[in-house]
Amino acid sequence: MSRTADPTAKIALLRAAEAVFAEKGLTSARIEEITKRARLSKGAFYLHFESKEVAFRQVVESFLARCRACMLSPEETDRLPGTLAEVIAFFHQRDLETYEFLWQNRAIVAILQTCGGDHVYLMRAFHDEMSSNSRAWVELWQKKGFFRSDVSAEIAAALLSGAYSELAGRMISMSTKPPIEEWLRQAQSTFIHALG
Repeated sequence: MSRTADPTAKIALLRAAEAVFAEKGLTSARIEEITKRARLSKGAFYLHFESKEVAFRQVVESFLARCRACMLSPEETDRLPGTLAEVIAFFHQRDLETYEFLWQNRAIVAILQTCGGDHVYLMRAFHDEMSSNSRAWVELWQKKGFFRSDVSAEIAAALLSGAYSELAGRMISMSTKPPIEEWLRQAQSTFIHALG
């Protein structure tokens, strides 16, 4: 009689795997470390995952889903801000939540930035979706008159995405938490002056 997968065990294994991958990286992580941290057997691991690479891919998928929830498109947003002041407050709060999330998960972010493997297509798809979302926001603000209409939405979105990605990369590489809120205020002010 075959064993059935236990969702509680799978969650424990994924949490343990995320912690071990964050500490050791994909290459140096060992299944024994993951199962020891989860307080489960190696057999339990293989009941849920074919390999540590499969577990890593699921960690990446989960992480990217949580990131995506921080960066919804205009169509997915319940209440769109109506005034420029509301736009500024909305994006400041959203950016702050996103960067706090990235800071809390900086070890996983660092691993994703440096290793190859099966998860690369997930990162590419995530990046493409976020670029599309950025463009949709720029186009919306152009229609509302908050952003200049003479600037290409595609170029503005690329500049915004690239700058915020660079900012996140710098933050992740730091050993102590930077003044995230101040960084974001300065970035937002720069882009409002450039695009507004």
